[in-house]
Amino acid sequence: MRSSVSYILSHAPGESVMSHPDYAQHAQHHACVLVLVKGIGGVLKNFNKLWERIQRVNNIKVTDSSGQVRDIWVRYVRDYPVENNDWGDFQTHRRLLGLITLSKFTNQIELNEVCRVHESLKVKYSNTLYDSRAFMFGPGSNLKKPQQEPETYNTYDDDKLKERTSLSDKISLPSDQADSLSSTESFPRSISSNASYSVQEDNFTTPSNFKTHALFYGENDAVPDLEQHVADLINSLFWVVESKRLERSREKLEKVSLLLAPFEKRDFVGLDMESRNNKKRCMGRVTKNLADLTLQAGLVAEALSLYHSSAEILKSVNDWLWLAAAKEGHCATSAILQYPNLRNPTPLQRNASLQESSPSKIKPLSLYQPNTDPFRKFKLHSSPLRSSKTSSPVNPPSELTPSSSDSVETSSRQSETDNADTESLASSSDIDYQSQKSYLSPDLPSIPRQPPSHINNQYLLGGEEIAEKYRKAIIHYSKYQNAGIIETEACFKAARIAVEQNNSLHASSFLQNVIFINLTLSEQEKIQRFDTLAELYKEIGFLRKAAFCQRLAATRQVSANNPNPDWQRCYYLMLHSFPGHKLSLDPNYVIQHQVGWPALQIQLLHELVVAARRMGHPALATRHMTFLLQTMWPHLSRQEHRDLAIQLQALSAQCEGGPVPLVLETGEVIPPANLTHVPSCTYFNPRQLAPARTPHLIKCKANQGPFIFTPIHFGSLERKNKKDEGKMEYLWVEDDICEVQMKLTNPLPFELKVSNMRLLTSGVVFESIPETIILPPDSPTTVNLHGTPKEVGELQILGYSTHTLGVKSNCRLKNMPMPHKFPASFLIQVIPSLPTITIETTLSLSGNINISNPEISGNITNISLYNGESTECTITITNTSNVPIEYLELSIQSNMDNQLQSKVFQWSNEDIQSQLPINAGDVATIVMKLYGEADFLDLGGVGENLFPNSLTSNYPSRVGSPIPNAQTSLPTHSSNPQNSLSSGFIMNRTSGSFRSSNSQTTSWSAPISIMPPSRGRQIETQIVIRYSGGAGREMHCRQTTLQMNLELLPSVSITHWDVLPAEIPSQLYLVLDITNLTNEEMDFHYTPSKHILIEGKESRRVPVPLDRCPFTITIPKNEDDSMEPKSISTGTSTNSLELMCSEHLTKNVDLRWHLLQSNITGRASVKGITLSQTMMDIVRMSPLNWEVSVNKQCIKPQEEYNCMAGECLSLGVAVWNHLSRPLHKLCLSVQFYQDYNNGVLNYKLDNRVATAGNNKVVLTTLLEAAKAYHECTVVFLTPGEYKIDIQCSTTEPIIDEIPAIKDVNQTIVQSCAGEVSHVWRFIPPVAISVTD
Repeated sequence: MRSSVSYILSHAPGESVMSHPDYAQHAQHHACVLVLVKGIGGVLKNFNKLWERIQRVNNIKVTDSSGQVRDIWVRYVRDYPVENNDWGDFQTHRRLLGLITLSKFTNQIELNEVCRVHESLKVKYSNTLYDSRAFMFGPGSNLKKPQQEPETYNTYDDDKLKERTSLSDKISLPSDQADSLSSTESFPRSISSNASYSVQEDNFTTPSNFKTHALFYGENDAVPDLEQHVADLINSLFWVVESKRLERSREKLEKVSLLLAPFEKRDFVGLDMESRNNKKRCMGRVTKNLADLTLQAGLVAEALSLYHSSAEILKSVNDWLWLAAAKEGHCATSAILQYPNLRNPTPLQRNASLQESSPSKIKPLSLYQPNTDPFRKFKLHSSPLRSSKTSSPVNPPSELTPSSSDSVETSSRQSETDNADTESLASSSDIDYQSQKSYLSPDLPSIPRQPPSHINNQYLLGGEEIAEKYRKAIIHYSKYQNAGIIETEACFKAARIAVEQNNSLHASSFLQNVIFINLTLSEQEKIQRFDTLAELYKEIGFLRKAAFCQRLAATRQVSANNPNPDWQRCYYLMLHSFPGHKLSLDPNYVIQHQVGWPALQIQLLHELVVAARRMGHPALATRHMTFLLQTMWPHLSRQEHRDLAIQLQALSAQCEGGPVPLVLETGEVIPPANLTHVPSCTYFNPRQLAPARTPHLIKCKANQGPFIFTPIHFGSLERKNKKDEGKMEYLWVEDDICEVQMKLTNPLPFELKVSNMRLLTSGVVFESIPETIILPPDSPTTVNLHGTPKEVGELQILGYSTHTLGVKSNCRLKNMPMPHKFPASFLIQVIPSLPTITIETTLSLSGNINISNPEISGNITNISLYNGESTECTITITNTSNVPIEYLELSIQSNMDNQLQSKVFQWSNEDIQSQLPINAGDVATIVMKLYGEADFLDLGGVGENLFPNSLTSNYPSRVGSPIPNAQTSLPTHSSNPQNSLSSGFIMNRTSGSFRSSNSQTTSWSAPISIMPPSRGRQIETQIVIRYSGGAGREMHCRQTTLQMNLELLPSVSITHWDVLPAEIPSQLYLVLDITNLTNEEMDFHYTPSKHILIEGKESRRVPVPLDRCPFTITIPKNEDDSMEPKSISTGTSTNSLELMCSEHLTKNVDLRWHLLQSNITGRASVKGITLSQTMMDIVRMSPLNWEVSVNKQCIKPQEEYNCMAGECLSLGVAVWNHLSRPLHKLCLSVQFYQDYNNGVLNYKLDNRVATAGNNKVVLTTLLEAAKAYHECTVVFLTPGEYKIDIQCSTTEPIIDEIPAIKDVNQTIVQSCAGEVSHVWRFIPPVAISVTD
């Protein structure tokens, strides 16, 4: 823009130069009348309110002599340099035409001084000043009326004016301002509303040389007629301007004088002013001056043609300076018509008349916008006028497709149409606004201004033409060094018009030109220039350039050349440059987005800290240093981390940092900055309560379906997991200390003390316990934070708080920096209080030894018991809480099956329930009986690998396990059916028969709950005590586990056994081989009155007398034998028969042992004993009743009969059937044999015994309760000891009752050995002693 001839047409400095730029000028100010409002005298407390009221009277409507309504606009300034006033001929809007003073006095001397100062101001601006008003506020209303003031107002007019003023204030002013300015209740009213006319007292008088229109009020008067008097001043100024315009318009162009800019006075010295060029120059300048006056007088349309004419004339004579002024005036006039919003700085209430992208609708930029983009607020949607493709750089791509010529034509046509519509809307808006101020011209109607479409607008410039003409005008200005301020102001005006056009590129071009204009300015003027640049850059969305200008302005505020450094202003300027540096005051927003230039941001924050500290606000300095350390942490070196941390410590020593917002004097809020990097948290997780305090559901929920696990991840499950992220599955309990575990790392190279660490929570009331820790450098440290929930409900853990480096920080999980990202919060359900207990266990062993083991929870008790030994364990429960225990339940979990467990551990639930409730501090006692349950029958000869040490299976009887097809699948070593064991067993055991070693031996598949008696067993048991009370007893309980390790030691074992008949048929002897497996001497009691001493590790054989098993005994029903029929068989169901006999022996055998040294007693049992067929015949009473007689003499049991050799004996045998049904095919036989008592029986007695009659008879049927008798004769030929084997056998199975067949295909299992089903013998055999 700048020309190479910039200095050719300029003169050296020293001439009149405009040295005070007015950066607040707008293009619409070309049409305004300039009025100075000055406060003089004492300080007027309501000066600002009066200033605001005066400013609102910025436009009045005046009817000229021809009846046309003129819009007269006013610009008020607080100060105006005289040098700028000298440029009034060059541009008439720079002339100061009116003066208003607001003064305060308390005595006559001050009044005289106020009058003098007012008059001096009139003299100062005497060259251009047309009229003035003096508003004087005294201590009361006793003021003498000035003699020179005409009295033209009456009471009636004054009342009307007051009414209109009040109405105007209520309608046209903002509500708060109207209340403050027009309300008569805010100030005490003076005696009269027009105090200057109605009160005449001699206390104060104005000097005689004071010739100004003065208005006197009391100091606290509301001044209701202020607007009226200001409007009166503007009206008078208009008529002066109008007269000047008319005077100028009537001048003959041939005789006009040459108008000069202040620095041009020497340019035309000695020149021929009558030359053609100079005459044109005079004509062009006068025409341009007339256009200025016309514009100020409200004739905007006429001014357009005058500016155009003057530009044409000045262009012909190359008068660049005034040509530039003419072009600028032309552009300003066109802009006033094109953009009526320029004259309405406050937005209208009718939104329809506002263009979408008008600056009045752009919201001010906010520094704290966490939810929006804080770096760009420039609107991209423009009005129809601004939719020109050549003027707007932000059009959508679709609008850039046509050719440039078409675009320009289309834009031009649309601009004209839209301009007309916009102007008509603006005109109607102005009419509405001005009709409310009709009191300024009460006798004239409000006539609408003609829209530009009805005006001869051939000279009205479009949007692009305005920018182009402004560019040319600025180029012409740049040719003159002394016009630098004019050029600068023109650039700002053009930029503001470009902003209104929403053309950011044009605005940027004009603003960029300002930077290159070389001006000699003061520091304040430089600051003002950068402020203005920053403001305009913000309006077009160039936030980075705006921030650059703000930062330059901030540095100028405290530069060495500034005599009055202002650190506060410097601070606010740098603070407001945050958006341009891509910074937000919210540190979380900065950390989350990480945009901008870190080096610039770090430097800006450093300077901000210095500015805050120098302006005496240590809290702000600490906050910004914390912000710097927190947000810029990834971009700082390790040394910078250390240095900044030390600086932060020094700053916080003056004022501690806290997690609360800071509110500045301007109302801006500085959000808190929390140090999450110092220290850094790598792990954060709430901990479940200790196992003894963990709440459990009293009633467990049933499994939802058969599926326990699936590797398939369905989408719904994933969404649910995301939704429930952070929600804990476990529970916390009210009034219980809870724990959160975290890992902290100190990233600084020195030890870091972190104090007052607490948990941040919401929801229920939570009492957090503070923690203090010293963290070594670069070493992860585990920290546990504790607290107590005080209410029931949902607890939300948001994070934790720290106090380090002098700064208190609230480190929230949602704001934690990456990569250690946590859920936004943890949700934990808090349930009502539950009781707590302590447990003490006491053991009472057989040796009278008490063992006490008090533990809070999880205690372990080790107990050793001999097999068969009993003891008691007393569990003492103490309630250590304030909640009563109303629910108490005891259960056992072990590696035993339930049946065995119930025999080892026994307790009374009724006794437990009778002790409830257990109040605070009370004690409850649970007595548990322990018994060393064992199998005392030695398995014998079986390898250890066949007996797995596991106690988890059932505990079946050692007899009675039915196995299908056992005979065919398991081989037997005995072919003698009488000596073979039950074929239904799957146990590998060597028979304990003393008379036969041909016992059945099969492959062993032992029940894993049974161990050999010679080996010890380890039983791991957990006694689970569940208890609850208080409000949550229905849902939740606590669970304490008492670990009990029970060791069962071997005591005695039964290695062999046999069954012998007793002296009488109703009894038998169970002969046992007892082994003492202990190292002590044992006193073994096998009957109530008989006992035997057994040394350690030795065996003894004892006969246990027992009654035989009655024939009519009920067979016990066993769960494991559910498939076995109840029958009394003659050989068909051996399992049931053996089970019956085994149970009979187990029930009637009472074995006790006593270790003499240890004084330990116990019991032993033959449970599970196995019996062969022969044994069962001895154990069980026979179903047949025998009666044997010799020579008609009945033989008694154990009775020996004596006879002589060769003596004929008559042997009679009678048999009774005691069954409930007949027996068929019975074979009764009598055999004689000799027993050599060495296990050899000799039945071959053909040469020793002779019989007469049958020794074997067959009974076809023996009815129930029937008797069969058989008799034969026998002769013993040689002497000796003889025995008679009398037996009865059957070949047909006789079943006591028909079993229920559960399956039609199932058959009754019959275990018949050959043809004989069963054999009954008469025992003991008849013994006959034959002598010579």
